[in-house]
Amino acid sequence: MRLEEPVSVSVPCEYCAKQVDKRELRKHQAYDCPQSELRIMQCPKGCGQNIEARSLEKHIVDECPLELVPCDFQLSGCPRRITRRAKREHNSENIEYHLSLINKGSLERDDRTAKVEKTLRAREMELQGLYTALDQERKERAEMFDEFEERMMGMLEAFEDRIKENTDSSKKALSGSVLTTNNVDSMRRTVDGLTYDVQNMKKEALDMSVRVRRMQTAQAEQSSGPGGHRPAL
Repeated sequence: MRLEEPVSVSVPCEYCAKQVDKRELRKHQAYDCPQSELRIMQCPKGCGQNIEARSLEKHIVDECPLELVPCDFQLSGCPRRITRRAKREHNSENIEYHLSLINKGSLERDDRTAKVEKTLRAREMELQGLYTALDQERKERAEMFDEFEERMMGMLEAFEDRIKENTDSSKKALSGSVLTTNNVDSMRRTVDGLTYDVQNMKKEALDMSVRVRRMQTAQAEQSSGPGGHRPAL
């Protein structure tokens, strides 16, 4: 009895959509399909390796010995690009050159660092000058406020003394004169009004003194920076 041959089943290639015998699909995708990611290709750099199409880019970038790559000392200034397999030989043959590049880079960094430090010192001196000027200005304002307060209190005291003298004179005049009741009451009201005005002026002067002190405190806090402390230089 003769065995029946397996029935051929065609399936579409997932890359090119061509109908292919299911048993030949893998071979088709590896060698015939122009769009297959599984297609086996030779490395275009000529290293002789056969690579799946989907892995070809990674092979060239990370593995191919014939791919041109920058020198390990590129950041130090070496401009050479050599094949990956020649890097070790290049490094061995150019040790002195690479060391000179490293030394040159170190000197340039030291020079830049020195310039930055010089700039920072200049900024520190400038800031110190500003803080000194602020301290002097705050001191001058405090002295001005103190002088203003002292003068105002002196003027109020002098005014109060004059009012008191006038009051005493009025009382003496009242004791030595015959005045009507209305005149006496009027003079008393005048004296009481003056006394009330003096008391109000003293109260306003004290309130102004409190406001001045608050202004001084606020200025001191603003000039000393966040947290009430001057930033360290």
